[in-house]
Amino acid sequence: MEFKTLLAATALTIAGSTAFAQEAGDVTVGVGLSNFGLNLEGAYQIDPQLRVRGALMGGFSASYDETDDAGTAEGDFDLGGLAILADYYPTQSGWRISGGLFVSNTELSASGTSAGEEAELTAEFANAVSPMVTTGYEWGFADGWSFNSELGVIFTGGFDLDVTATGTGNQAVIDADPDVQEAISDAEDLIAVPYLSLGVSYKY
Repeated sequence: MEFKTLLAATALTIAGSTAFAQEAGDVTVGVGLSNFGLNLEGAYQIDPQLRVRGALMGGFSASYDETDDAGTAEGDFDLGGLAILADYYPTQSGWRISGGLFVSNTELSASGTSAGEEAELTAEFANAVSPMVTTGYEWGFADGWSFNSELGVIFTGGFDLDVTATGTGNQAVIDADPDVQEAISDAEDLIAVPYLSLGVSYKY
């Protein structure tokens, strides 16, 4: 019984791999969601194990409202970016390892008080173009169609946090405040952020 079960599992694995098999010249388009917003993808298969892919993300914005020892801030957190990746399929199955670059369009902008002074706050990736490494899986469920999942890391190089006096605010007071300097230092230490996406694609 165990031997028959093993044969059945092997047959299913081979069938799944065959159904997913990629050929040079295949073009894939996909839609989905990521932690950077709506996700639109396009890919071109160079050979059975190598593919190039582009993903455009965005459309999500979150409100930001915080009060702490450094002051108060209220604004928006806009998510988005563009990823250019090379996908490698080591087993020529649905599993892939990917690497490439992420061009960020993610930014926090807020206004409020800092060290008791009127100020504007902005934060964005220190690396305008950041290295990116992911791994993912594509599960075919119909002719040409597949579900996709991807998990990885974007190396931001930290976040550039800028606190600028506005109105009657005094920049010297803001710059001298230890809470502001600690916040800037903590932002610089965030050298990487996670990347997660789920979606569906169709291969031509």
